[in-house]
Amino acid sequence: MNFEDAFAAVMKCGGFDAIFGNPPYGAELTHASEEYLRAKIKTATKDLDTYALFMERAIHLSKPRAKISMIVPTGWYSGAKFPDLRRFLACQTDPDSFVNLPYDVFKAWVDTTVFVVTKRAEPTAWPRTASHPVSIRTFPKRHRITSEAEFYSDVRSVDFAAWFAGGKDEYLTYADSKTTILIRKVQEGGKPLREFADVQRGVTPFKLTEKTIYNTSQPAFDGTVRRYSLERGPKRFIRYDQTLMEFKPERYFKGPRLLLRELISRQFRLQASKATDDFVTNKSMQSILQFPGGPDLNYLLGVINSRLMSWYFLHRSNIAQRDDFPKIVLKETRELPIASPEQARHDDMVEKVAAMLAAKKDFARAKTDKDRTYYENKIAALDRQIDHLVYDLYGLTVEDIGIVEAVG
Repeated sequence: MNFEDAFAAVMKCGGFDAIFGNPPYGAELTHASEEYLRAKIKTATKDLDTYALFMERAIHLSKPRAKISMIVPTGWYSGAKFPDLRRFLACQTDPDSFVNLPYDVFKAWVDTTVFVVTKRAEPTAWPRTASHPVSIRTFPKRHRITSEAEFYSDVRSVDFAAWFAGGKDEYLTYADSKTTILIRKVQEGGKPLREFADVQRGVTPFKLTEKTIYNTSQPAFDGTVRRYSLERGPKRFIRYDQTLMEFKPERYFKGPRLLLRELISRQFRLQASKATDDFVTNKSMQSILQFPGGPDLNYLLGVINSRLMSWYFLHRSNIAQRDDFPKIVLKETRELPIASPEQARHDDMVEKVAAMLAAKKDFARAKTDKDRTYYENKIAALDRQIDHLVYDLYGLTVEDIGIVEAVG
């Protein structure tokens, strides 16, 4: 007996008045179940995230004006594999609230959220333009919830439709109305990085050796990348040929390029530096190659490492907000909005970033506390100068800058 038959009386009346749930995350499915669900669920992801299947099904089984609420992972708000689900929910429902819970609220150790939506009497078209006020609440990562009243404090409001301006489909659950407006301002102030540069991640698997064992052995990176600095680490090699499961062309590992760490720093900042030596990197490192005639690599590095770009990315991506291994995936890097500058501003950025790279190297070589303090101060001053140049590139006002810098 299927679900509709089991609840025939309810379905005859149009569906359920309310559906609340904590659906399973990552449940294992039989081959027959997978085939059935792929045919039945329009928004099914490639790997059939079971909680997402429950979300669509709940909407189908509820009557118009019904309330639907679930506790699910936050990944669907901005994850690259969930656009169909986001658009489906945006057209079929009017969300009432989104609550981002503390990281360890469940023993599953997954960043989770509670959403409450009302099923629309009539679906709206995509992109959604119909306004609807939504309340958003974000708890600190390590917070302990002690009362129901906490869900009603520090609540912000935003127009749901504002998240989808320009055809975007991410749910900006960390952004109130002013933040949403500023996010769109940054987006409109630039073009996607993919239009200025070739961006690709490294190879996998990444089995390193201390010596050149194979004829195809190449130097490999076994160090660390931080903002404006690169530590090569010990001398290592990798068998670089078609035996690699995810082989990448050698252009991504040769000559001047930027390296961007997939992992976000503990300070929730994007971490990129410049490389000139030839070495192979793994999939946790993204290579950024300048297109001919495009902005200089130093210019791109200054924008990517700026406070504004980290702020922008963190407020758009739920993956970046995770307490365990927050990261930036390849698709998101390619979509970072890069401002097209006048020549004078471009050259000013290139010069300041060159000075920053040099100061970082000088700091690493410093032998005395006095010298280290000198270079620390120089690095901090250059960081501020680069940040304000980036603010100027995107036309930020004093109020806009206050929003960005209030987050730390």
